Amino acid sequence: MTFLFTCPHCQSQTEVEDEFSGRTGDCVVCGREIRMPDFAGVRSQANRPGKRKKSAIWFVAAGLALLLVGAGLIAAIQVGSRTATKIRTGRQRLSSIKNMEKIASALNAYAADHGVYPAPYTTDGAGRKLHSWRVTILPYLDEDALFNQIDKEVAWNEGENQALVYGQTPTVYRHPESSGWGTGTVYHLVTGSGTLFPSTGPLGPRQVTDGATKTILLVEGQMQSMTQSWMEPYDLDVASIGGAINPPSGKGLGGATEGGVCVATVEGNGYFLPETTPPLTVQALISPAGGEPLPDDVLDEWASAER
Repeated sequence: MTFLFTCPHCQSQTEVEDEFSGRTGDCVVCGREIRMPDFAGVRSQANRPGKRKKSAIWFVAAGLALLLVGAGLIAAIQVGSRTATKIRTGRQRLSSIKNMEKIASALNAYAADHGVYPAPYTTDGAGRKLHSWRVTILPYLDEDALFNQIDKEVAWNEGENQALVYGQTPTVYRHPESSGWGTGTVYHLVTGSGTLFPSTGPLGPRQVTDGATKTILLVEGQMQSMTQSWMEPYDLDVASIGGAINPPSGKGLGGATEGGVCVATVEGNGYFLPETTPPLTVQALISPAGGEPLPDDVLDEWASAER
């Protein structure tokens, strides 16, 4: 014989066989502990006409309730997953931007002392590339000890420098998505004609006529084009990358941070450009003296478009 029982916690009702009379267990709806009453005393009343409910109705209602609860849980999991992804992506962008702002600050400090930014790489007497600008600015990143260990007279991967390639990588050169033991970096200058770093020699902040807030100083490159070492004299050639962000070809800006690219401007601030940013806008931002008609808040506009 079955009896209609109401959970004292969630008020849900279910039919219980009298063999469970007086037992304890968990409510199938709310999961909290319940104790069944002694059905013996109400057995006769339960058999009276009109007192017993049809179990089929209850099971249908319970089934519908469980379906609704299940659907709600699935929706909550999906929303939670999307929220977690957005939080992770946001933290990744912020962490990379902080790295780039520190690097941009060091580049600007060097320019303040020398009038121009450092050359993309140093060379020996024969014109052979030796070290990246990332080595040159180490003293401006409070990395004097590491700077003094590097032999500037030989290439980055020769002599005693080989041990440093795999031994010490400044944290600021590590992208948040790179492995903890990696020695490469995705933080690059954009070099070539019409950039801050043409073949004739680097420019300085005073030669940026397009405005420090609208000229990109530092960018992220593709993960697959990550340097073997942060010391390696390698950067991005404007003729090769164009103005595309995360292009299918893999040749362009971005690819390190999901959905776009983190950049730092001559003023020293970091921004996130979504991959929907028009290539012409990107090219205008790379040019320090192109005279392109960009609004003053162009980076804020594109940066906020994906928030």
